Amino acid sequence: MSGFNQTNSPRSPSTKRHKCPYCSTDFTRHHNLKSHLLTHSQEKPYECPTCQARFRRLHDLKRHTKLHTGERPHTCPKCGRKFARGDALARH
Repeated sequence: MSGFNQTNSPRSPSTKRHKCPYCSTDFTRHHNLKSHLLTHSQEKPYECPTCQARFRRLHDLKRHTKLHTGERPHTCPKCGRKFARGDALARH
């Protein structure tokens, strides 16, 4: 396989590091650093239309809205209790 550079293989771990300028946490992917940077920001651009709670990430708003809709897609296989979030089921 002439010309094949194993360091460019998608399966090789990235050696390029992306460091947070606020807390020096390292990330292998720029996208993960961008997501992490929101934890240092006071900006909360996503607002719940029901209760006006604000969130830094769209994912957090979507997770929150399940509280208002009553959606509980996570069911305990032992007792049948339903949860809005998978992490709540795991703690149960």
